[in-house]
Amino acid sequence: MTQNKAFLRSELRSSRLEQPAIVRQHWSEAIVKRLKRAIPWAELTTVHGFEQIEKLGEVDLSTLYNWLEQNYPSIKLLTSKKINQEWLITEIKDDQPIVAQMFDLILVPMLGFDNQLNRIGYGGGYYDKLLASITTAQKIGVCFEQGHVDKIPVEPHDIKLDV
Repeated sequence: MTQNKAFLRSELRSSRLEQPAIVRQHWSEAIVKRLKRAIPWAELTTVHGFEQIEKLGEVDLSTLYNWLEQNYPSIKLLTSKKINQEWLITEIKDDQPIVAQMFDLILVPMLGFDNQLNRIGYGGGYYDKLLASITTAQKIGVCFEQGHVDKIPVEPHDIKLDV
């Protein structure tokens, strides 16, 4: 199964990076518009998002975070950052680690997904551990449509998404 995942990761990564940056930016804007409409933001207090890793061609959610800061300033926007070789929770606009807490919503970056709400990431296991430790948060996967596949190989430690 791990071999199948490695092959799928490679294929999805190549497929994403074959798209011009301007196309990925246009797709990112469409995803942000959809997230703005689909989520009951006024009901949330704490959101864990992710910062785009541009060299990986990830979805850019920075305009969503700016919009949230302007329209829902009471929402605490947090992310995970690798600081001194350790993954820590910080505020999105700050590198200062904070005490880990619960989240209402986790926006999960992914390379691919299927219709059964399975996801495939980069293989480090960080998000599977995070999602397993915070079971009450709504888990929303964020990916370009080119990452949609028929079936993601699933292992026992993999955590399904809610949306």
